[in-house]
Amino acid sequence: MNLCKLTDDNLEFLSGKKVYCYEYSSSYMDELAHKFAIADSIEAVIDDNARNQGEHRFGEKKIAVYGSGSLSEIPLDTAVFLITSDYFREAFDVLSGALEERGYGEDIYYFENYETEVEMAYRDRYENTGLENVIVFRSGPHASAYVAGMDFSDNARALFEFMLNKRYNNKYKLVWFVKHPQDFSAYQAVPNVEFLSFDWALSEEEEERERYYRALCLAKYLFFTDAYGFARNCRSDQVRVQLWHGCGFKTRVNFIRCEKRYEYTTVVSEIYSRIHQDIYGLREDQVLITGYAKEDWLFSPVADFVERLSLPAGRKYIFWLPTFRMAREGLDSLNEYELGGQTGLPIVDTIDKCRALNDLLHEEQAVLLVKLHPFQDRSKIADLKMENIVLLDNQELVGKDIQINQLLGCADAMISDYSSAAVDYMILDRPLAFTLDDVEEYGSSRGFVFDNIRDWLPGVELYNFDDFCRFVRETAAGLDLSGEKRRALLRKMHRYGDNRNCERIAEALGI
Repeated sequence: MNLCKLTDDNLEFLSGKKVYCYEYSSSYMDELAHKFAIADSIEAVIDDNARNQGEHRFGEKKIAVYGSGSLSEIPLDTAVFLITSDYFREAFDVLSGALEERGYGEDIYYFENYETEVEMAYRDRYENTGLENVIVFRSGPHASAYVAGMDFSDNARALFEFMLNKRYNNKYKLVWFVKHPQDFSAYQAVPNVEFLSFDWALSEEEEERERYYRALCLAKYLFFTDAYGFARNCRSDQVRVQLWHGCGFKTRVNFIRCEKRYEYTTVVSEIYSRIHQDIYGLREDQVLITGYAKEDWLFSPVADFVERLSLPAGRKYIFWLPTFRMAREGLDSLNEYELGGQTGLPIVDTIDKCRALNDLLHEEQAVLLVKLHPFQDRSKIADLKMENIVLLDNQELVGKDIQINQLLGCADAMISDYSSAAVDYMILDRPLAFTLDDVEEYGSSRGFVFDNIRDWLPGVELYNFDDFCRFVRETAAGLDLSGEKRRALLRKMHRYGDNRNCERIAEALGI
């Protein structure tokens, strides 16, 4: 059984057969229909991602997407299989193994979309060229889900800044893949630092494509936060590191084994090493317990944050980071559910409660900063205009060039729900609280990495508005009623509690 690229020359082998595609992607299917006239031959699509299953339109007809359990029901004598996935080699390993058990011995085909076709041409060109002293960085989600500011942020940026500070650029060229390279002119004078656009992967300008693919194909190390698909075809001597964006409480919605998609990932403790092995399908030796790069920022907070963000004066600053429920346009697949109420916020769900909370904050000389998630649909949140309640939009922080962990280092206390930012923040050993009014609904909708989630929350539990106000009063009075529990969990949830995580990451990789 061989893996064969679908071309005009071998298209005839699909003639008269029922074609079963393996793994569903609307963009792949659209390109397939445009390039090859085989729409009438496609019988169904096999895909274990529950979000993809159901009926989808393909050309003039509807195509059903089933789970891999349906493979056992397919008559193999009239079937041919066509992989429609970026990860066609991985898919081949899984699909060929399942079909061999049924005695299927025919070739399996794969469709190479245009982006993959372009990349593989460059991969072939550089196949026998030695790797260069290049380190590639990328942060944020896939290019199709671009959010301004997220392409130069998070763990990848923290590690990059550490390397600049330690002058790694004397030996390595540090290359960033971002959306708009022209936005980073401040780095033009820094030796051995370069910003390239990830859109150049498909640029019509040969020089732009060349610069992008030379870095991608010849970099010794590739660091990314979240999206990793751009590095799917790397050579075996290139080292890919998934820095990820947090060790939190939420589980992954769909299991995808990442063992072959990157060489290493970083986590903060032994317990999170086991969790990431489980939910990402990784080997133990792939998980580096170094702490997260961006946690180093907690120890270097923005000293003048009140002035830079034009905040009201206060004795105490409480930061509230609610997890998004309804994602912004273009990220619909990430939606959990929409909160009811007038404000779009948990617990403080009416304008009257906001006014009462604002009065309490004013009385206690405290300021509540509500930092929205970058994915949050802003239209779902009320435009609160309160003296002591400040709504911080992600774009405001981007404009001020402030990273969230640089800001959390200034917080006297933090309120979260299920955000990984709370796990970062507990290192500072300051009061924490969790809004849990929808814990049962969230548990059944998304789910948690811990069986008994309340046992693992290092802070005060807030179920209603009275609880919320009580925590504000306690913080204003200098009380820390969950300190004992938080410190006990800190020993389990973090191996380290200092500002040397970036250093440990570099050392672990021998850079």
